Amino acid sequence: MANPRFPQSCISLPNGVQGMLAHAPHLTHAHVSITIAAGYLDEPSTLPGLAHLLEHVLTTAPLTTSSSTSLLTWLAQHQGGLNAHTDDYVTDVHFSIPADSLETAALTVTSQLATPTLSSPTIHTEVAAIDAEWQARQHSSAMQRLSAIATLSDPQHIGAGCRHGNAQTLGHHTGLLHEALTAFHHDHYHGGRVSIAIISPRATEAVTRLIQRMATLFNPLPPNAPALAITPRWGSLPRAKVVGTANAVELLWPLPSSVSRHQFNALSDTADSLNQGHLVDQLADSIIDYHATAAPTGASDAFSLALTGTASQERLDVLAASLSERLAAPLATAPIDHRTVWQPPAGTVQLASAWFVYARQQTLARRLAANTADRPYFPTRDPRPVARWLVYNAPTTFQHADDAAQLAASPHVQRWCGQYGVSDDFASLADTTWAACFIPNAMFLPAPLAAKRCARSGVICQHMQLAQGSWVITVGEGAAVAMQTLLQEAHVNTAIVPQGLLAQRLIQRLTPLPTTPAVWVSHEAEAEVVCHALAGLASRMATRSVQTPATNAPASTAIMRTLSLPGTPTQRWLLALVEQHHSAAFFQQARYDHHLGYVAAVRRSDGAPCSLGYVVQTSEDTEPVGEKLLAITNALWQAAEDALKTPNALKRSLTPPETPLAALIIQWQSLLSGTDQPLHRLGQHSIHSQALTDLPALINTHGHWQTHWLDSAGHYRIND
Repeated sequence: MANPRFPQSCISLPNGVQGMLAHAPHLTHAHVSITIAAGYLDEPSTLPGLAHLLEHVLTTAPLTTSSSTSLLTWLAQHQGGLNAHTDDYVTDVHFSIPADSLETAALTVTSQLATPTLSSPTIHTEVAAIDAEWQARQHSSAMQRLSAIATLSDPQHIGAGCRHGNAQTLGHHTGLLHEALTAFHHDHYHGGRVSIAIISPRATEAVTRLIQRMATLFNPLPPNAPALAITPRWGSLPRAKVVGTANAVELLWPLPSSVSRHQFNALSDTADSLNQGHLVDQLADSIIDYHATAAPTGASDAFSLALTGTASQERLDVLAASLSERLAAPLATAPIDHRTVWQPPAGTVQLASAWFVYARQQTLARRLAANTADRPYFPTRDPRPVARWLVYNAPTTFQHADDAAQLAASPHVQRWCGQYGVSDDFASLADTTWAACFIPNAMFLPAPLAAKRCARSGVICQHMQLAQGSWVITVGEGAAVAMQTLLQEAHVNTAIVPQGLLAQRLIQRLTPLPTTPAVWVSHEAEAEVVCHALAGLASRMATRSVQTPATNAPASTAIMRTLSLPGTPTQRWLLALVEQHHSAAFFQQARYDHHLGYVAAVRRSDGAPCSLGYVVQTSEDTEPVGEKLLAITNALWQAAEDALKTPNALKRSLTPPETPLAALIIQWQSLLSGTDQPLHRLGQHSIHSQALTDLPALINTHGHWQTHWLDSAGHYRIND
C-alpha cells in the first residue's frame, strides 16, 4: 500500500501573503487552512488568552452579510465543517467543503478573518465559552503538560505562564476586550503574517487564482507592526515533574532562534523517520512506546521525543546525547528549494488533519526563518544537558494475576474474509494484505514498541481504544504474521482506562459493537492462524488489570440524547441528512442560547442499528440540563421535515475515505457495527420523496429514544 503523494506549489503575493496548494484529483472535498503567524506568545502579558479569544470570536461572530449567521453555521449550512486552533506562535482557521463550493466558502471565510465584526455580545459569550472549555480541560494531561513546559521557560518570558485563558485572566470588561481584540487583529491579521494552504481536486491554475483573490482581502503589513521574531523562551531549569496517568518522559530540544524552512522540513523528516521504528534498538526494554514531533503543541520552538514507560537516568542521558548528534545534521543541511510534492506521514487516516498540521508547521517555519538574531550553535558535545525534560510520575500500577485465572476454553471468534469492496475506494488495496481484530470489553495492551517494530518492517499498525473494547489493524506485506505476533505478545485489561473528555467517551457508546472477539483478514488462508491467536489472547484476559487512580477533576456530567433505528439503507441516509442539518442549529441552541457547556455536538453511528446522538457536557445541575436537552431536540425534530427536503445535497456532502488506510478502517467499523456496506458506497441508493413524507411515522414506529448520563466519577446510566 503506497503512501500517497500530491504535487505541491508555493506562491508569494505582493501584500506578503504566502500560498501553498496541493493537487489531489480523487478528493470530493477541498481542505483549506488559513494560518496567521500569531498565537499565545504574542499576547499582551496582561491578557493571557486574548489570541484564543480572537480565534473564537472570528468563527462565531455574525458575518457582515448576515446578522444571524457565523462562519461555523455558514459552513454547516453548506455541507462543510470548520474548526480553529491557537498555538504558541500560530493561529489557524481550517475547513473542509464540497469541491464545487470551494470558491464561495474560501472567500466567505477569508473576508471574515480579514475584516471581522467584533460585536460585544459575541465577545461576552466567547469569554464564557473559553472559561467552560478551561473548566472542562484544566485537569487534562494536555493542560498539565502546558503548565510544566511553562516552568521550564525563562521566568521573564511570556511563555512562563499558562496561556489558555479563562474568565479570570480575560476579565469581564467587554469594552476593554473589544479594544484589545481590535488592536491585536490590526497588528497580526495582515498579509505579512498570513498563509493560505489548499488541497483540492481543482486544477492548480484555478486554485492559484483563488488564493490570489483571497490574499487581496487582507491588508498589507501596517507600519510599526510587531516583528515575526521568536524570542528564546527556555530557562536554566533542566526538568519538571508532572503528575499524569502514565509513567512517561518527554525530552524537548530547544530550536535555534533562526531556522530556515528547509531545515525545519528536515527536522520534520527526522521525526517521521524516528516514528517509523528507527529508534527501537536504542531504547530500554521498559519503554513501551515513543513519538517524535517537530514543533509540538505547547512547545513549538522545540523538537520533542515523548517516551511512554520508564528508563534509568543513565539510559536517558545516552539517548539524549545520541539524538542531539542526530538533530544537529538537519540543522546543518544546505539550502534547497521548496518541496514540489507533499507526502503525508505513513499511516495517515485523515488527509485533512494531516494537511492542516502541515500548514501550521510551514507557517511556523516562516516565523523561524524570519528571525534576524544570530543563530546560537546547536550544542552536540556540551557536557550540560541538551534537552529539557518533562517527567510524568503516575500512580497507576499493574498487577499480574495467577495463571490459574485463565479461562478454561478459547472463546468463539467471528470472522470476515475478503475485500468487501475496499478496492472500489482505492485500487491499490486489491494487492494489499491486512488483518484486523476486535477485543470486546477490554483494553488491548501491545507489547513494548510493537507498533514501531511493525513500522520498521513496513507494516502499518493502528490501534483504537473504545468504551466497549479495543481494535487493532495491521496493513502491508506480512500483516497477518505481524498481527499474530502482536496478539501473542500482548495483554488485555478488563478495566478500561477512560480517555478523553466525558462527552467523547459517551459518544463512543453510540456504536453497537460485538460482544465476542472478531477478526477480518484480506485472505482466507490467514484467517485461522489470526483467529487462533486472538482466541488465545482473549483467554488470558485475567492476567493483567489496571488500578486507575482517583481523579481530582471537577465534577461534571456528559448527557446524550440518542435516536436509534434498525439501520436500513434509507434510515442510514436519513440520519446522515439529519446530522448534517441539525449540527449547526443544535450547537447554536445548546452552547449559546441555553449555555449548556463547552461541548455541544451532533454525532452519528452508521450501522445496523444506526444511531444519532445529541451530546453536551456540563458542570451545572444535571436535571435541568437534561430537560433543556430534551426540549432542544424535540424542537429540532418538529422542524425536521422542512430540513429534509434536499436529499441530493447529502450525496455530495458525504466524504468517501481519502487514504487507503481510512478505507480499511471505515469498512472494518462497518463490519463491527452490523453492516458490510459503508454509507459512502450506497451512492446509487435513492431516497424517494415518500420516505421523507413517512419520516415522522418511521420514527414513531421504529425509533427508540434514550438519554445517556456519564459523570466524572465514571457512573453511567440510561433512561428510556
